[in-house]
Amino acid sequence: MARRFFASPLPAPGRATLNPNLGHYLGRIVRTEPGDAVVLFDGAGAEVAATVIEVRSREVLLDVGGPVARLLGRSPRLVLEVACALPKSSRTDWLLEHGTEVGITTFRPLLTERTNRQPERHPAWQRILIAACAQCDRLVLPTIAPTMTLAELCASPLPAARFVATAADRELGPAVTDRALLVVGPEGGLTEREVQQLLAAGFAPRSLGPLTLRTETAVFAGATRLLQAPLP
Repeated sequence: MARRFFASPLPAPGRATLNPNLGHYLGRIVRTEPGDAVVLFDGAGAEVAATVIEVRSREVLLDVGGPVARLLGRSPRLVLEVACALPKSSRTDWLLEHGTEVGITTFRPLLTERTNRQPERHPAWQRILIAACAQCDRLVLPTIAPTMTLAELCASPLPAARFVATAADRELGPAVTDRALLVVGPEGGLTEREVQQLLAAGFAPRSLGPLTLRTETAVFAGATRLLQAPLP
């Protein structure tokens, strides 16, 4: 399979010179050579095939073809949103990277009573999403929604399948709808008042198992459970 690289907007068919950052990455980091086949994707569902013509110091010249007939990128089976209180920066990076690779569609940073608000590093976060999509052959980039409070989340349009990770008797299982929302609390957990607020807004309480998980692990574990194909 040809290597996939992010380029938005996609270049038109014909000869094209990549921007210096991507050109440097292909030429000096990945070390592409003339004749190599690559695929460029725009993170919005489109891909084009291209062939490397020339590698310069910080530029790569490509011969860009038409749209890929059979898309190499793939999409998760479920539109999955996760609202969570972000952990410390390095662990947020891990959450975004692995959440993208497992198939989360939208990340919703959440402010709760026990949240220690973290700096919002959107340019760095966007780079993480792009790299993760290229790594896992994902077609469309996930989005990071504006930070919101729990009250704002409950007042917003919500999918019918919506869950909150708690110490419930019933464990979270595969989603049987095409869209779902999962809420994961901060390291100290959601307060009882917050859990009741979510239950009143129609969120179903679900357990992620017998162990106590860090926020980023809970996000990954919850997403994996929801994205599993339901049993026939």
